[in-house]
Amino acid sequence: MCREKITIPHSKPYIFLEGAGSKSTSVEWSDHDNTITSATFSCIPDNMLVKGITFKNTYNVPIGIEQNQVTQALAARIYGDKSAFYDCAFTGLQDTLWDVQGRHYFKDCYIQGAIDFIFGSGQSIYEQCEIHLSMGAYAEQYRTGYITAQARNSSTDPSAFVFKTCNITGTNGKAYLGRAYGGYSRVIFADSTLSDVIVPEGWDAWSYVHKE
Repeated sequence: MCREKITIPHSKPYIFLEGAGSKSTSVEWSDHDNTITSATFSCIPDNMLVKGITFKNTYNVPIGIEQNQVTQALAARIYGDKSAFYDCAFTGLQDTLWDVQGRHYFKDCYIQGAIDFIFGSGQSIYEQCEIHLSMGAYAEQYRTGYITAQARNSSTDPSAFVFKTCNITGTNGKAYLGRAYGGYSRVIFADSTLSDVIVPEGWDAWSYVHKE
């Protein structure tokens, strides 16, 4: 396990990061409050390939909770176009994975959180991934979370989150599949298994009622 923050700048494309597997190689940090600066791992350039690494933000899940309010604490933020992640894990509580923009592919990955924990304007496919709801010690305080917050803002925007043959699981709490982070939010769950952690309503329009 490595405790540090990693940023790959825009000037460094075509990098292949390979760990020994997501259960063996872990990068952890504990930053919070600012969406842009709190991420444990920031991947800015195009054409990136990452395999077999866990990225974790531990701020909201310490042993013995001292803070009363959950806040943004990102495990990763992904900007670059044509980036792919295989056998990676992203764990946090709120805003775990910022899928900012560009075309991204996640295969056999594990993503854990409770509130808007996959969010952004990416045009992304999540295939054969486990999406895991875990509110930890905050279950009594928050009760219902949100898996996605997709930020598509126009009918011509190509962005969307597509979850293909994924497993949606959970240990405590309930969650919506997502809530609208833009007036044209688009999230697709195809051939996926949804556990009973998903509330029957499924989707929350948030600030965009009547745009469903």
